[in-house]
Amino acid sequence: MNATTLLWRIIFSWVFGSFSPVLFGPAFGQAEIPQSHARRPAVLGRTTVSIAAVGDLMLGSWVTPVLEKSGATYPFTATRPYLESADIAIANLEAPFTVDGEPFEKTFNFKVPPEYAHGVRAGGIDVVTLANNHTLDYGVTGLLSTMMALDEAGVAHSGAGPNKKAAHKPVVLEVDGRSVAFFGYSMTFPAEFYAREDSGGTAYPEERLMSTNIRAWKDSVDFVVASFHWGAEKRQTPKGYQIHFAHLAIDSGADLVLGHHPHVLQGLEIYNGRLIIYSLGNYAFGSYSRNSVDSIILKIHLRDDGLLYARCVPLNVNNREVEFQPAVLDGDRARAIIASLQELSKPLNAEKNIIDDTGLILGDWAEFHDEWLLDTSLSSFLNIRKAEAN
Repeated sequence: MNATTLLWRIIFSWVFGSFSPVLFGPAFGQAEIPQSHARRPAVLGRTTVSIAAVGDLMLGSWVTPVLEKSGATYPFTATRPYLESADIAIANLEAPFTVDGEPFEKTFNFKVPPEYAHGVRAGGIDVVTLANNHTLDYGVTGLLSTMMALDEAGVAHSGAGPNKKAAHKPVVLEVDGRSVAFFGYSMTFPAEFYAREDSGGTAYPEERLMSTNIRAWKDSVDFVVASFHWGAEKRQTPKGYQIHFAHLAIDSGADLVLGHHPHVLQGLEIYNGRLIIYSLGNYAFGSYSRNSVDSIILKIHLRDDGLLYARCVPLNVNNREVEFQPAVLDGDRARAIIASLQELSKPLNAEKNIIDDTGLILGDWAEFHDEWLLDTSLSSFLNIRKAEAN
């Protein structure tokens, strides 16, 4: 840890009152301490909330036999403490919970027996987005079965519904007086999966409709999170339309933008004091792909005027090694993931490095820190010169 980072953490601990791992997150390989959803103290008079975000969760295909053998919570065992330490944890659920429905004619169709839905909640995840290119793999029948299974398991969901109005409505979670609205959007094919006025499906983010909805809900809740399924698979850089819609969501009132679908990590951006991650990569996903082996848990702490700070927790999602149970990394491999994210993120932030070597993202507090250091250095210099003159 360099002197600047150490000094920043001293300042941060003075503001918040402790060096607790809940605030800073643990060192690589150490679990965060699970907490109840007790009220966090306001930060300098502001409302705060913490969110843990992971990428694609797909419990079908090769995973289902593992669930039959090891239980519904098996995929979440190693990461559950990290998810439970946040006020709210979110994932992209990329396979319907159903035994019924006709398969849509496409290359890959996934489904999971509904009895395994309870493992998602027990594994620490509070809310999922259903806006993706697999939610209707077994038609509206599969979608409605999924929604019912999630409701019975106590997992909130957004991004899909029996009609367009329902699909575009966010789900709102309350945490001790703080409310967070979660919107889910899919920009992936097949287009037949998009909800219409009279048919079920996923929410496609028509610009005017998305902007209007986010603005309207922003007045009713403390925080707004927008989740997008977008981009190209295996591509590490966002396409122009991803950047456009991410910025539009934030300009409309979103406090955080989460992306997924490429199955690999893409960069992070701080835009107007809000955080964007263009792709979270895979989480527990039923594939042995050699292209999708690294990922993160993104732990974000928001305050009512934007990002307070965030942290990237590196994950091993190489199923040839972890067998569908993502594992927190430490050492050289963790550092390599952070270094890669730093490089992927620089072009999105005018070549500024927004991620330190531990995965910490300081947000607007970084500006405060830089200004404070400058003022302190200048004051020290003037005091020294004054002493020399005397």
